Amino acid sequence: MKKKDEIIRFIKEGNSINKIRKMTGCAKSTIYYHYKKIKGRKKKPVEISFEKERELGEFLGIFAGDGSFTLGKNSHYKIRIHLGFYEKEYADFLVKQLTTWFNKKPHIYYKKYQNKDSSIDLHYDSKLIYNFLKEHLVWEGRKTYTVRLKKLDLRKREFNLGFLRGLIDTDGNYYAPKRRISFSSTSKLLADQAEKIICSNVYLDPNRYLIKSEKYADLHTLTLHGEKAKKLIDAIKPNNINKTIR
Repeated sequence: MKKKDEIIRFIKEGNSINKIRKMTGCAKSTIYYHYKKIKGRKKKPVEISFEKERELGEFLGIFAGDGSFTLGKNSHYKIRIHLGFYEKEYADFLVKQLTTWFNKKPHIYYKKYQNKDSSIDLHYDSKLIYNFLKEHLVWEGRKTYTVRLKKLDLRKREFNLGFLRGLIDTDGNYYAPKRRISFSSTSKLLADQAEKIICSNVYLDPNRYLIKSEKYADLHTLTLHGEKAKKLIDAIKPNNINKTIR
């Protein structure tokens, strides 16, 4: 009964569900049950909650790799993560992670394109998430060409390995026959940061290439082979199964 009274008091005081969970140790479902009785159903607000530095870095790496932002009608801040349909298992994993990180499940859209592969978009309308991203990332003009961490601190190993995991899970590739893992970006500055993290936090020296194309933007590519590739995998522990060496 004491817990119930505490929850009700905290709700009436205007505390968030996440904050009440931390203060009482009660499950969110229990708190929301009482919340609905007191204030009625409501559109669940986004709340940012990263308990581990590696997970914070991971989300920023995911957005840097495969995320986009647009300012829609009625000043809606649209945050999207774009995945290929072949990455459905990874998309399912991300939905669970994003729901934990933001206290709200993202909208999920399955898109089909004529003569092109289908895709999966995970989407939030949130100025809060946009402002949070801009606290940590920076880009000028078109995001994909210039995005990078606002500040890279190589002493923050857990954060950096999480950031690298997010990049590899989204913009990385693993070629099994040659045991080669690679990361490519049209942002030279982002590739510079990824290279520094690999050298300073994983203690490996990746090969680096500039892949030029007449039709597409230049790709700044980092590669590791064999045992070096395995060492990178072991350090970052990817969550996208396509990036796992077997």
